[in-house]
Amino acid sequence: MKIVHLLLWPVVCGFTSENSSRSSSDLARPTSSGTATSAEDALALLSEAKALRQEASMLQEQLNREKEERIRKEREKVDNLIDLLLFHGMNPESNTSEESKQQLLHTEEQVAQLLISKRMSFDMVNQCFDRIVEQANRPQSIDSCSPLLSLLLDAACQVDCIERKENPNKRWNGRVERDLRKKLFVLGYGIRIEDVQKKDAIRSITGEKDYF
Repeated sequence: MKIVHLLLWPVVCGFTSENSSRSSSDLARPTSSGTATSAEDALALLSEAKALRQEASMLQEQLNREKEERIRKEREKVDNLIDLLLFHGMNPESNTSEESKQQLLHTEEQVAQLLISKRMSFDMVNQCFDRIVEQANRPQSIDSCSPLLSLLLDAACQVDCIERKENPNKRWNGRVERDLRKKLFVLGYGIRIEDVQKKDAIRSITGEKDYF
């Protein structure tokens, strides 16, 4: 029995070694089908990424269009409000020249009365202020401001002087002219109106009364 076992041992060992070597080489060698599947997966991911980028770009364009439309409507609303307050007989659809507009200006007393009867608040007057500054052809300051700003501020001063309990416009805080004059003072030093607006927003949150 020992002799038979010894004779068979090399054969068994050779068979085991050969199978083990073949199995290792089979595992190490990639199959053509596996390579094709990996390439297809990569192409699918690239295609999906491209579609997502296109979708994101289209969404951003839509958001930009909506933002521009919202800004346009807000400006149109403020422009109509300015025409209502400062001019008489104005047609929002007409292209009235600047010289003609000067001749159609309300008086200070008329503007003050409209600020009361239309229940204007500081925020509404502030929007008019910003829009007039935006449309001005030159820098605005305390010493040199447009007739429209001067008229608006002088009328606001009249309303500020009315005792609060006697003012039927309860939205009026009694400090409109003062706060806008301070804002105009800052603009005279070349500070951007956007920075002033940002400080206004911070002040409204913190309750700080003055920021310079």
